[in-house]
Amino acid sequence: MSRATDLTRLYEEITDAAVQQGLLTFPGYVGEDLPSVWWQGDPGDWYGFLMIAKSEGARTIFLGRGVLEAEDLQGLAEWVEEKAGPGSTNGDRARLKEFERYIGCTGEIRLGWIKEGVAFVLQQRTEWYEEFLELMAETEEEEEDLDEFEHPG
Repeated sequence: MSRATDLTRLYEEITDAAVQQGLLTFPGYVGEDLPSVWWQGDPGDWYGFLMIAKSEGARTIFLGRGVLEAEDLQGLAEWVEEKAGPGSTNGDRARLKEFERYIGCTGEIRLGWIKEGVAFVLQQRTEWYEEFLELMAETEEEEEDLDEFEHPG
C-alpha cells in the first residue's frame, strides 16, 4: 500500500501517460455489475497496467478517484455524535479529527478497462482512505440494523 497521503499527482500522471499512449480517458469507475479481474501486481505499476490495456486493444480507460470532501465528514460527525452522546469522548471523534487534514486530498484511484464484457481493474488507496471507508461502512451497517429494527421483515 502506498505511503502517500494524496494521490492527486499520481492521478494526473496516469491521465498524462494515457493520453501519450493514445488512450481515451473516461472519468469514472467501471461498474460493479460486470465480471471483474483485479490487478494483483504492484499497485504502483499502473504504467504496466496501461501497457497491457493498450496491447489488448483497449481504446478507452476508466479513471476514477475518491477525493475527501468536507461534506463527507459532516455526515460522519453527526453519526459519531449520535453514537457517543453529548459530552463523551471516544476514538471515533479522534479518528474524525484526523481525517480533517485530508480534506481535498485524493485517497483512491481506480483505473480500469473492459474487454469482451470483463472489467480489468487496478486500485490504489492511501492508508487514511482505507480507514475512512471502514468508518463509513460502520455507519452504514448501523443504519441498516436500525432500519431492520424499525421496519421488521
